[in-house]
Amino acid sequence: MNNDYQLANQTRKELKLQNLRRDIIVSDGAKALDMILEAPSPATLIQSFPDQDLYYLMHKIGVDDFIPVLAQAASSQWEYILDVEVWDDDRLNTHMMTQVFSLLFKADPQRLLRWAITEKPDFVEYYLSQKMRIFIREHDEVPPEDFDDYITLDDKFYFRFPDQQSGPDQDPQGDLLPQDIPREDGLPDDAPQLIEQMIRTLAAMDLSVLHGLFLETLSLLPAEAEEEQFRQKNIRLAEKGFLPAHEAIGIYQPVAGKNLPSRPETPRNPQAFDPDIPMPPMFFTQFLKGDNLFVKALEQLNAQGGIPGLDSELAALINKVISADRIRIRNRESIEKPLEKTMSTLSLGLDVLMEGAKISVERAVELIKRYFLEDIFRTGSREGARLQAMARKWHETSFIGAKNLPLSFLGETYLGIIGGLMVQRPMFFANYANKTLYRNFASLSDIRATRRQLDEIICLDDFLNRLDVDIATFSFGVLTYKSMILTLWVRDRMGLNASKPLSLAPIEISEFKDFFAQLFSREGTIDETQAKDFGLWAAQASGMHETDLPTALQGILYTLLRELESEYGHVMTRNLDPRFMPMFLLAGQD
Repeated sequence: MNNDYQLANQTRKELKLQNLRRDIIVSDGAKALDMILEAPSPATLIQSFPDQDLYYLMHKIGVDDFIPVLAQAASSQWEYILDVEVWDDDRLNTHMMTQVFSLLFKADPQRLLRWAITEKPDFVEYYLSQKMRIFIREHDEVPPEDFDDYITLDDKFYFRFPDQQSGPDQDPQGDLLPQDIPREDGLPDDAPQLIEQMIRTLAAMDLSVLHGLFLETLSLLPAEAEEEQFRQKNIRLAEKGFLPAHEAIGIYQPVAGKNLPSRPETPRNPQAFDPDIPMPPMFFTQFLKGDNLFVKALEQLNAQGGIPGLDSELAALINKVISADRIRIRNRESIEKPLEKTMSTLSLGLDVLMEGAKISVERAVELIKRYFLEDIFRTGSREGARLQAMARKWHETSFIGAKNLPLSFLGETYLGIIGGLMVQRPMFFANYANKTLYRNFASLSDIRATRRQLDEIICLDDFLNRLDVDIATFSFGVLTYKSMILTLWVRDRMGLNASKPLSLAPIEISEFKDFFAQLFSREGTIDETQAKDFGLWAAQASGMHETDLPTALQGILYTLLRELESEYGHVMTRNLDPRFMPMFLLAGQD
């Protein structure tokens, strides 16, 4: 009974802390900082934060204002900040190491030194080896004349900072010391000041430890130390769901809905709070909003009591997306990007699993109860990947690929469609709907709309391939599929393309005006006879019967004529100017 009472009491305390952490995370920066520092037990509260939540708060509040919080943070939380801040892929960025060490040194200098030397000696020794030069003078050795720029605390161990020299530093063997990568912001490196402060502080704490640190730094193999630190960092982050990018990429591995394993049956009586199991991060929960199928299903599911461990499952999925896309979570924008992708792809996966049935939030809830979130995500990701594979396969044998034409040849809309499918992670071309150019696929309607437009592009490309055009004859104007088709039609009807391959030489404006005058009716619309002639020419030029023109191509040609009406229907023939008529290849001045 006593153990049950203690566990219940601990559970109540954790729930109270959890509610307080949630309130802090959703508050603005200044208020969040006040809530932390004014708590009854700030250290307990701070160390109860999951590492990701505390890291998010650091950037939300501001790193300088966050120093009092870092002073009371756990060493594991410090280590997480180092893990996510100082690595550029598999290489340590010593400039970022300087920034983080400086921040932690301001928070608690002696604690930082004790922790770094006892828990991460190779890490700090690697940093020192890249930033300073150490020399040991024997007791009977006269100091060299060039020792003016060296610093010593005991007349035995000397050190200096090569970055402060006017030129590259030279070691006794004649090899250049490792030079660091310049900072992107162009600011001077403040590592010398920081390291000197750290050395003087450590000497005041224990001079023999400083001597040992210098000796170990001299004997360190930097490449080997960096590789080992990288391995350990990957292990620590993997425990939090941050797999290395080459492993996390598996989250995009397509999987068919029929092959999904079912979620095991959840216990009716969920287990009580276990202090040995880390709490999942909560910083992303404040962004779970919007008109999204998964978000709606999640809200309804939570109202029904939820699924044990679903928060941890969702956090792990988001972390994999962050790792796979190499995103650093530092502000609201960097959070919303992977979160929006995760929510949209989960919604698409739920839509796919409904197998064409009417979209229902209740049905989505049942699917979440049945399948793991990662499998639902991969089911949704599969649809975009299939479109991407189709687009890339088409481009390998396409007309524009064979003629080395840029994708801009397809015009603004089709370029947007292909551009969204050619990127590493396929995107839906929203064309500034809701002020968005690209967004993630969120439903089967997005997939079907993109597939329909991709089929149009492939049909258009096949038509252009049938025309036998000599691209080398293009010399003036803006070459798009629109200007190519319209110019070839005009040249054919004017008797300028009597033989193949067809020429794209510009038409003289003086000759074009006669054709233009016959193209439109008095109301500014394309004359019906001209419209039929356009379709007849398309069939003849491509070697097809007029009735055999694909429906998609007919739609493209019809849209092209409507655009022609909109652009030039009310332009007087005498006002034609080749400079302002990109839908035709024209030259000359009237």
